[in-house]
Amino acid sequence: MKDYDDKNLPSINKNINTPILIIGGGIAGLMCAYNLKKNNLDFTLVDSKKLASGVSANTTAQITYAHTNLYDDIIKKHGKEKALRYLDSQLDGFNIMKGIIKEENINCDYKEESTIIGAYLQKNMKILDNLQNILNKYNLSKVINSDNNIIFNKKNIEVEKQFIINPIKYMMGIIDILIDNNCKLYENSKVTKINKVNNKYEVIINNKYKINTNKIIMACHYPIINPDNLYFTKIFQSKSYAVAFKSKLKLDANYLSLDEPYYYFRTYDNNTLIIGGSDHYTGISNDINKCYDDLISKIYRIDKDAKIVSKWFTEDCMPIDSLPYVGTYSNNHKNIILITGFQKWGFTNSHIAAKNVTNMLLNRAYDDLYKTHRFTLFRDLKSTFRMIAHSIDGLVLSKLCIKNEDLSTIKIDSGKVVRLNNKNILVYRESKDNYIFLKNKCTHLGCSLIWNDVDKVWESKCHGSIFDKYGKVIYGPAINDLEELF
Repeated sequence: MKDYDDKNLPSINKNINTPILIIGGGIAGLMCAYNLKKNNLDFTLVDSKKLASGVSANTTAQITYAHTNLYDDIIKKHGKEKALRYLDSQLDGFNIMKGIIKEENINCDYKEESTIIGAYLQKNMKILDNLQNILNKYNLSKVINSDNNIIFNKKNIEVEKQFIINPIKYMMGIIDILIDNNCKLYENSKVTKINKVNNKYEVIINNKYKINTNKIIMACHYPIINPDNLYFTKIFQSKSYAVAFKSKLKLDANYLSLDEPYYYFRTYDNNTLIIGGSDHYTGISNDINKCYDDLISKIYRIDKDAKIVSKWFTEDCMPIDSLPYVGTYSNNHKNIILITGFQKWGFTNSHIAAKNVTNMLLNRAYDDLYKTHRFTLFRDLKSTFRMIAHSIDGLVLSKLCIKNEDLSTIKIDSGKVVRLNNKNILVYRESKDNYIFLKNKCTHLGCSLIWNDVDKVWESKCHGSIFDKYGKVIYGPAINDLEELF
């Protein structure tokens, strides 16, 4: 994160009271803070790490309302009317963000470009037709010549006047505004427990300090109170990959392909481009090298002289009914407002969510398209049964198949799940003679984990939690680190 400007914000070091607590300092939490500040609402924001350093920092931030196959999914699961409402909502978020950049004069490398979406396979051209049909409610797209050397498709549609930004610079700009307005922002302040006291909350920070609050805005990527409202049965996490590369090639637009494996190209700066994609369900035993290699092969197809600069991954929360969640957490937690499930479009959705959350707090009318109390399980039977199968595998089956292993066979800087002293254990070999032993039990709901030898992380087989090689949480829903043994 070369553009990250560390603000050295404080951590919670005493018990405090606040009328509203925002949990999460990514784009969703920051935009809620910005909107609350604009409406003179008092709040405190906490993040377990540095602000703007989690999932939001790893996004490639294509700001568009042309959300590839998502409109087709919404039509199938909810009907065309809700797909059109989704478009209206995304247009709103798009324009809100564009207005903030201009009004606040945020230097975030804003660049207006077209988004070009294409397909080669017949089944995906039908999805493209549905996307164009929805966008043409406002004449927002047009069919263009398919002959280009970026993505080879039989059909492409172009959506003009979209834009790209540097996401870190944008979030840094919002943080600066909040700091200048004396907003209460805290880093390295992990929420380790939430206790309901009557209709208020006692939030434990770093297992030590207490924040007493009337309202909570949960903007921390994935719901962390379980099993309330069974969000873990309604949301799965998808892992995606990105590669930055130096190239003399200049893109005249952002390019997205609907054909599997899904991928996209966008500009980062004057001589750097980004390709992303190769998405898959988090926690499966996938060939991670192949995920990166597939993207890199596409780079060399368009520029054989390209130079790879960096590689990284991120996670997206994917509701099985294809609509985000913005609203009261549950009937038992009506004073917690949940924000999650933005899929691959976190920036526009964060601005919409922040607007809705503010209206809820001010008892004003708000868009209920993303309401949390909705029936979802049978909207997508394939995803529902896949989540059930992953849970059974992670909670039971995979734990029965662990074998005894000679620890010396584990390579240095690598990990493995082994049976040791009749227990399933995660073992990371730090050096020739030093091993780290961790309990094979995700601290979210107890699922087993697998080792990812490319990114050097432990991944939960069920709900998408990711831990570093020493067991420290990188991505939730887990909020506690893995238990170290021996």
